[in-house]
Amino acid sequence: MELQDILFEKKSSIAIATFNRPTVLNAFRHATLGEFKSILDDVQADKAIRALIITGNGRAFSAGIDLKEMANSSSDFRTVKEEYDELQAIQDVTRRMVHLPKTIIAAVNGIAVGIGVEIALASDLRLAANKATFAFTEVKRALFETNGVMYFLPRLVGMGRAMQMLLTGETVSSKDALNAGLVTGVVAQDQLLTYAIDMAQTIASNAPLSVRLVKETMQKTYDLDLEEVMRLEVDGMMQCNRSEDLIEGLNAFLEKRPPVYKGK
Repeated sequence: MELQDILFEKKSSIAIATFNRPTVLNAFRHATLGEFKSILDDVQADKAIRALIITGNGRAFSAGIDLKEMANSSSDFRTVKEEYDELQAIQDVTRRMVHLPKTIIAAVNGIAVGIGVEIALASDLRLAANKATFAFTEVKRALFETNGVMYFLPRLVGMGRAMQMLLTGETVSSKDALNAGLVTGVVAQDQLLTYAIDMAQTIASNAPLSVRLVKETMQKTYDLDLEEVMRLEVDGMMQCNRSEDLIEGLNAFLEKRPPVYKGK
């Protein structure tokens, strides 16, 4: 897989994608979008990979869509269908992330704006460096949010905080993001990737079926009542009860050794 805008590496059961256009604050152009989708497809197909870390090179996670490229393309005549298809291609990022049966950790190293903060929201876990910032600046640019912001943000920080962030376009510090529930951990800049890798390794060492079921079920809980959620829990438990990994987990406990799960 040839990549220009994103660095991609695999370490045992963990993959790391690093947005790598630091001179433009890792702004996304069309090529970046295509590369990121290819990485998500690769991670999904690779059975050895159990967690994906997303981060950025330099002082930004991502400053959003490349406005220079957008300005150039907007000057050309485009049909309504072409505009719609382009927006759907952007929305497809969230769809792929949400349906990826593996854990995604956003290690937000710096500025996260536009599609940068949207990718962070669509991740399963968000960690931040102490100098990281978040902002939904679309209202300042006569634009509108994409990639499920209106779905994820109020669920993470509450309706009132979400409205304030979206209507003001204000910059949110890592400390305020932690207090609001936008991120789950804040560490020093030079410790961020190590922190994310440690967490990814912890998750990767757990039973893949159980991890996948947690992700799938948690995504549905806000739209279901208690009885429906409990039915999903029973379905999940029955799948686990029939897995080879359950036997391995029990044997490992009895033999006082780390389990070696195979996702079966």
